[in-house]
Amino acid sequence: MTTAMMRRWLVAGLWLAALGTGVARAEPMTVDVVNASYPTRCAEEDNVYVKLYGDGLRSLRIEARNPVYMKDVKVDSYGPDFSGCNFDGNSHPTDPKFTFQEKRVIIWETETWMMVVNTGKTFWRNNSPDFVVGDKVEKDIHLMQLYLKDKNEPKLGRHQFLVLYPPDGYWRAKAIPTLPLNYGVYGTSFLVGPIKEDGRPVVDIARVEFVPATMTFKLDYRDGSHGTLKIDTVDRERIGLDYAHDRALPGDKPLAAIRSMYVAPDNADTAEVTWRWSRAGSPITRDLMRFDREAVSEANFGRSTLSRHNTSAPDMWFGRFER
Repeated sequence: MTTAMMRRWLVAGLWLAALGTGVARAEPMTVDVVNASYPTRCAEEDNVYVKLYGDGLRSLRIEARNPVYMKDVKVDSYGPDFSGCNFDGNSHPTDPKFTFQEKRVIIWETETWMMVVNTGKTFWRNNSPDFVVGDKVEKDIHLMQLYLKDKNEPKLGRHQFLVLYPPDGYWRAKAIPTLPLNYGVYGTSFLVGPIKEDGRPVVDIARVEFVPATMTFKLDYRDGSHGTLKIDTVDRERIGLDYAHDRALPGDKPLAAIRSMYVAPDNADTAEVTWRWSRAGSPITRDLMRFDREAVSEANFGRSTLSRHNTSAPDMWFGRFER
């Protein structure tokens, strides 16, 4: 990395960290983590579903962290594996299919960042929230991609680290790749906001606005509530995101969840749950499929065994739960 690039990383990191300072924090709380996953032989099926509930929960921290074995990854394995599936890479057999006019738009760009919004030929939902940055408004957006630029990145000159699928409310995040690999893939998805069931867990978003000055997504939901997702940290170890909801949810409504895949410990995007009952407590780890339900102050969904599926995909950590 050149001196100029190192300076840019340092400035960007300090700037993003500074955005999160000076904010008064509410009383910390524990949440109930409930596992609704089921076994599968298909490595391309989201059979992992874990929900986070908390009576009065309004805000939390989400981090995408490199797996503990990242230093041992020499070659990343990220190709699809449909060998145990009853569908291929085109679509899931149970999904509806709505058609759209394809497009790709760079909706925001600076010397350091680039945001791209995309519309595909088809999508499984017809929910089409507006996507807004400044005075730009794009409709029928299926995928938002956010990049950090890096002149030393050999292929594109930038690293993608956050995506959102506005029609169903799915997010994915990953750390900027470690060196010398300089490449990384997504794995576990997460949902935040008013989660409901519509063939699968979804969040109905009515409008998305990105505010570059604070690196914040303003989210208007179709139930009339609102949320914000703020990018706090972007570096080669983790992506840190702070989510806040304008309504305190009752204890039987999850504010966050993960969707992922698990076939075996060495064939999974997440294979273990590690949690603490309190911030001062010792961590406890259990295999994902043996985990049922716990009240936690923080939880990490990750892997300690080198996986042959999406090897570099990050762990997903949730904590700083507050009313």
